[in-house]
Amino acid sequence: MYKLTNPIIWFRRIRHRCGYGVHSPFAFHLITDVLYMKLPYYAYEELDKGLAFKDTFRVRKILHMLLRVSNWRQPETIVCLSAPDYVPQYLQAGCKKAVMTDYISEGQIDMCWLSEPNKEIITHLHEYSVLILDHLDKHREWFRNLPSVVSFDLYDTGIAFFNTKYNKQHYIVNF
Repeated sequence: MYKLTNPIIWFRRIRHRCGYGVHSPFAFHLITDVLYMKLPYYAYEELDKGLAFKDTFRVRKILHMLLRVSNWRQPETIVCLSAPDYVPQYLQAGCKKAVMTDYISEGQIDMCWLSEPNKEIITHLHEYSVLILDHLDKHREWFRNLPSVVSFDLYDTGIAFFNTKYNKQHYIVNF
């Protein structure tokens, strides 16, 4: 799922850690209180038991971040297209009331996890939707051209918000 993070890349992105230089209250709250949350959540231990030993620290870090984002947003519908088995489990643990699907249905989608770009999904997103794109290093150009208002580049993963109340901004986060 993820390759080892190159130390050179990490040092190049170090000035983008912990919300430094972020002036938007929404973006700063997301970075400091959701993405960089260090406290253990209620479901980490139980969900991590289901992961294989070969899954690296980086994979667990991304999965924990998915749980926190889902818990923070409390979406009603979550779509996971071509996701490994454990991704929906972490998203569902963040919001137990959410309806989880692995296909695009009619209606609007509150949260979407993609492993590769999908142009059809864009038509189902609304103002309060969140799109999470895995393998961002392979699809960075598609992610940058989304009609999103606020987007976060976490190197391996991208998070996009479509709320028009915010100013258009693209943040690089050393996650």
